[in-house]
This record gives sequence, structure tokens and C-alpha cells, in this order.
Amino acid sequence: MPAANPIIKITNLYFRYKKAAQPVFAGLNLTVQPGERLTILGPSEAGKSTLALCLQGLIPRLIKGEFQGRVAVAGADIQTCRPRELAGRVGLLFQDFEAQLFCTRVDQEVAFGPENLGLDREELKRRVGHSLTLVGLTGLEARDPATLSGGQRQLLALAAVLALEPQLLVLDEPTSDLDPIRVEELLQSLDRLAPGKGLTLVLLGQDLRLARNCSRLVLLNQGEVLADGPPEQVLRQVELFHQLGLQVPELPGLFHDLGQAKLPLTLEEAVAQARGLGWGEVREKFTPTLTLPPQGGGEYGPEILALRQVTYAYPGSAEVFKDFSLSFRDGEFTAILGPNGSGKTTLLKLLRGLLQPQSGEVWRAGGCHSGFVFQNPDYQICAEEVWEEVALGPRHLELAPQEVERRVAEALTQVHLLDRAHDDPFSLTKGQRQCLAVAGVLALAPKVIILDEPTTGLDYREQQGLLDLVADLHSQGRTIIMVTHSMWAAATYARRLVVLQDGQVMLDGPTREVLAQEDILAAARLRPPAVVRLSRRLGFLALTPQEFREQVQEKVASPANAP
Repeated sequence: MPAANPIIKITNLYFRYKKAAQPVFAGLNLTVQPGERLTILGPSEAGKSTLALCLQGLIPRLIKGEFQGRVAVAGADIQTCRPRELAGRVGLLFQDFEAQLFCTRVDQEVAFGPENLGLDREELKRRVGHSLTLVGLTGLEARDPATLSGGQRQLLALAAVLALEPQLLVLDEPTSDLDPIRVEELLQSLDRLAPGKGLTLVLLGQDLRLARNCSRLVLLNQGEVLADGPPEQVLRQVELFHQLGLQVPELPGLFHDLGQAKLPLTLEEAVAQARGLGWGEVREKFTPTLTLPPQGGGEYGPEILALRQVTYAYPGSAEVFKDFSLSFRDGEFTAILGPNGSGKTTLLKLLRGLLQPQSGEVWRAGGCHSGFVFQNPDYQICAEEVWEEVALGPRHLELAPQEVERRVAEALTQVHLLDRAHDDPFSLTKGQRQCLAVAGVLALAPKVIILDEPTTGLDYREQQGLLDLVADLHSQGRTIIMVTHSMWAAATYARRLVVLQDGQVMLDGPTREVLAQEDILAAARLRPPAVVRLSRRLGFLALTPQEFREQVQEKVASPANAP
């Protein structure tokens, strides 16, 4: 029986954007067979999004540059195939998914693409219902997309693509705005979809979870394929992940750094191997207490910001919060966790005064000024020069020119952008623009810094750099309140965790105690990092790989274990 024709055939692809000094691809070759589930991981500027644009024909048709070689999708050459014909073969979820949403109702958004294909009303209804079910948005058909959470809007954009029922589905950073359990549900939905329709999936990003159920894993860097094979082989190449600046698979990385040749991929494998090495007797079993230091005592200062019996609802929607109360103390570093739609971003906007409650009070201590960093930094960048962007706030406060100069220079120095002071903000990378947004807040000298998903869209190195900056600001005495879906970030940096679900506080306490509550976290669609779960199975609790290594190495080096 003859082999099937490839769904993707890329031959000697060369592409350089206009005015770019270096090409994105300088001879890329890639072949993908029908029905494959391919994950392509790579750091920022590896070429992932450019590859996605090529597969849908946006490069070179709409986005110009120097293009050589051949890209064929389902047998059609992207340079000669008509756009309508290609649209029926390829569905693309953009990294900037917000750009794909423009209707005022959820069901209209999903129906828009199929409607333009001339499908009848019954088929439209079937596709809309099926697509919304696949992404878990059933029941929200009449909602305005603008009232959905960031994660829900990302799922809506995916539903709109699924409704086209393409042969090839390309998802660029599809998990960036989703809570951990929703990511799991999304991947399971794609698993159910692909075999039944013969669909080929290409998942591009930096999220290791994208590789969990794929049939093939590619590591891409600067337009070059550095690894290509079964995920169980590629995920064990710890040194290559380090080299690329990608987040290292947690369990293989942990065992690699402890000098083990055998690197487990699953929690079950890791538990069995660790117990065989005698790591299960490091500490007595940890018992969480969930007790905070007394108000105004311990290492933190007095209450500085609070919601008191707040009720809030968006127009035409059910209440997000009802008689809701939550307070924050001077000097805390709090991470707010919870599933999409649980009220996290609404909470931050109420704290900052961007929203006003229908009842209750947003209380601030005297002299408590707060700064807000949006999830998408581009929402708050409006100047044509980096220096001018940071100067906007201090000038609005009518500070003296010398004070404005001092604050801008100091803020840009803190975020390592002083040497880019006269550049266009949009010439910066996403991570640098996020740091620029932080600098704009710092120049206002706030006591409290509020961040909404600050690591979204950043590669692992950029995430670490930004979070290290935030931790440094915390050490200087600022109070940090941060919404995040990144459990490793919460475990590594935050001192207090607040878990929201359906507008209520499910858990609130020191990071160590909250992450030990696995059953309650699971009910809130959250899962602790693998190192936390592994250490708990072994009878102790470590929040980070470094903490795990220190405890295990102490055990291995103890006199009782000497030969």
C-alpha cells in the first residue's frame, strides 16, 4: 500500500522579514504525515510563529520578505494556492488570539468562519455547538467575548478555528492563558478530535505540556531543527533544554541534577526510582497547618489594601463577587491562583480602582499608592520612545523635570533597559515590553505593585528574568500582588497564595501549606508542581527543585548512610 502524501512538506525554506538583518529560516526542511500530532518547542525568536504564518500562506502573500524554497500543505503550494482554498485546509490559532475576535456574541464568533464558507443553517448550528463543547464554553453562547476571561477568550478563538473543520490545525502558544486543568482538558479535547477526523495537529510554543500526548517532538532554535523524535527521547535531553533556555522537563531535570543516569518522565516512575534510592526517608511526613502570622505581626506590616464585603457584576452578567472580603499586608508577596473565570483579573482591577464595586468598599491605607501591570503590556504602551513611555506617569504627576529624569533613569536601570532608552517600544521583545510596563509603574514610586499574568507569552529565560526583577522589588519593601497560572512561579517566588474559585476564596495561607492541599487545589482545577507532588509522595515537602536537591543530598551525605 503506497505511503500517504505528506500533509506538510517544507523544502529548503529561506525567509527573511523586510529590513531584518538575519533570516528566520535559512534552509529549513520538515515533513509531516497526515494524522500526526507534532509539537514544536523553542525559545522566543526560534521561528515558531513565522512557521505558523507560512503554513497558512500569510507568508509570503500578506507578510512580505525574501522567500525562497517551497512550502506545500495538503499538496497545495502556498505561493500559488488561492487563499479561499487554503483556508479550507489549514486552521490557525494565532499567538495573539485577541486579533481573531471581533464579534459581539460568542456563538456569532464561532459561526463567522463556517458562514463564510456558505454552509446551511443546520450545519452552522452543529459546528458551533460541537466546537464550543470541545473547548468547554457551552452555556456562554450569548455572552459578549469582551466579558470573558483571557483564558476563555483564547478558547473561544480556538473554537472558531475548530468550526472550520480543517485538515491541518496549527495552534501557536495555545496554552498561554489557561489554568493547568483547563490545559489538560484542552489537550484531551484535541486527542479526541484528531483520530476521529484524521486531523493533523501542529502545536507550537514553549509549554512542555504541549509535548505530553504528541506523537513527535521537535526542538527549534533560530530557524534550525536541533532535535526531532519521539517525545520520550527528546524530553530526556536535559542539556539541550538548558542550552536553548527552555524550561527543563521538571522530573528528568531533577534527577539529572542529582547525578542519575536514568531520568523518569512520569510521577509514578519518579516515585519508584526515588524510593529505590532511599530518598523516601528524608524527612518525617509534612502536615500542613494553613496558619498565617497574626495580622500586623510576623514578618509583614499592617494591613495596607483590602476589599471589604464587595459585590461586583459586569453589565448583564451574574455577580463575580458577592460580599467578598480579602486583605493584604505591607511587605507581602501574594500570588492569586484559580481557574479561568474565577475572578482573578476582576479582583486586581477592583484593588487598583479600574473597576468600582456595586456595594462594599475598596480600602487603602493612607499614602498607599499602587501600580498596575496588565497581562498584555501593549495595552499600556503608547509613546514612541522607551524613555518617553516611562516619563508619562511622572509628568502627569507634575513633578519637576529633574525628578522626572531621575525616576525614569532609575526605573529603566532596574529593568535593564537604559541602553534602549531612545528605541521604539515595539522594537523590543515581548519580555522587554513587559519589563518596560513595569518600569512605567516603578517611575510612579508605588507602594504596591499589582501584576496580571506577567509571564504570559514569555520564554522561560524571560519569565525568570521578569520574576527575579519582581522578587528584587519585593526585597526593597514593595508589596507584590500577582495573578498567575504558573504554578512553578507561585511556588518559587510567592510567600502567600490565595486560591479563588467562583468568586470565593478556597485557600489562603503561606505557600508551603497551600501547595500541600492537593485535594482542594484539584477541586479548584489546580495542580502543584511535579517536585511538590513527588516530595509529598516521599513523605516531605519541597517547593522547588533546589530545595528538593538540598534535602536529598543532606540525606545521602548523612553519617547514617555512610558506607
